Amino acid sequence: MNSLKNKIRRFVHVEDGLVTVEWVALTAGMVVAAVAIGFIVMNNTATEANTVGGGIPAAITSTFGSDAGAFANKY
Repeated sequence: MNSLKNKIRRFVHVEDGLVTVEWVALTAGMVVAAVAIGFIVMNNTATEANTVGGGIPAAITSTFGSDAGAFANKY
């Protein structure tokens, strides 16, 4: 019984495991923050990306003329 009591006392007083738990919690928090920021950025830039993507064919046509596909196939 005394041995079990000593093991419990040592477990409560030794801080090595606590430091590991803190690092795991900090890392998990950073991962959650990165995922949240990535979601927000992707969600807010989707409209602008579609606008830019939709404007590319018009820019190619205005630069290379209506036969832009033939020009692209040459090179």
